[in-house]
Amino acid sequence: MKKYRGLIAAVILIALGLGYYAYLSNRNTPTPAETKTDISSAEKLIAKDIEKNYPNTPVKVVELYSDITMAFYSENVEEEMLEKLVKQSRLLFDEELLAANSEEDLIEQTKEEVAKYQETSQKITNYILEDSRDVDYYELDDRSCCVVTVEYFIRNSNGGLAKTYEDFMLRKDEFDHWKIVGWQLTSVEES
Repeated sequence: MKKYRGLIAAVILIALGLGYYAYLSNRNTPTPAETKTDISSAEKLIAKDIEKNYPNTPVKVVELYSDITMAFYSENVEEEMLEKLVKQSRLLFDEELLAANSEEDLIEQTKEEVAKYQETSQKITNYILEDSRDVDYYELDDRSCCVVTVEYFIRNSNGGLAKTYEDFMLRKDEFDHWKIVGWQLTSVEES
């Protein structure tokens, strides 16, 4: 038994070392740009490596998309930053949504919508995501799908506050990533 103690200790140390390596490899470590405190939230979102650290739940996907949306409409982002944010948001889109909206078209649509918000002095100030326990999951054409509801708060030039509700439809891709298929405005009664 004594001759096996050293072997058992070595195996345990190797297992602990591999476990620690796996832990370090799989945790979501922010990039240096994400940890800087003197940069805007838009810059942090642009620096985020979405492909490497893809959100692991549909609620997290919609949360990241909502953060990007807030950056579009809440901050005075330059055209170059807006284009980079649109590219980041497209990483969250399903292949069908990507096929229906070219990058150039989406950039132009976003610029137009942002200009309208700025003309009317509107800003998205906050949002509330549906609790993950309330997400509606279902199967469609042998693919996992779900709907996540978000409540957006929009402040206008008079200081008034409006709410809009959007239902996001997501489905899993071949890599088990939840991707946004589309969204629609809904009323409180529908969501």
